[in-house]
Amino acid sequence: MGMTQSLAKEVALDAITVNAICPGIIQTDMWDYNDRVWGQMLGDFAPGELMASWVQNIPMKRAGEGKDVAALAAFLASEDATYITGQTINVDGGLIMS
Repeated sequence: MGMTQSLAKEVALDAITVNAICPGIIQTDMWDYNDRVWGQMLGDFAPGELMASWVQNIPMKRAGEGKDVAALAAFLASEDATYITGQTINVDGGLIMS
């Protein structure tokens, strides 16, 4: 967050925006790996069981999709976001509130 804000201040007068996107649990190969490997390390979890338990902590009760993160990235890169800078934005279905 500090680096994002620092860089945003440095380049603001050049009309360059700097923001950080912080994804939560997103349906990706990495999270499939975490489910499988951590499931074995933490006990006898069947594939998908550990992930399902993590998702229960998300207020929206679902893992995110790549398009959820991509939509934010596209918005921040668009003309509609030219006055947004120095922000850290969570894409996590509300998990940070839990």
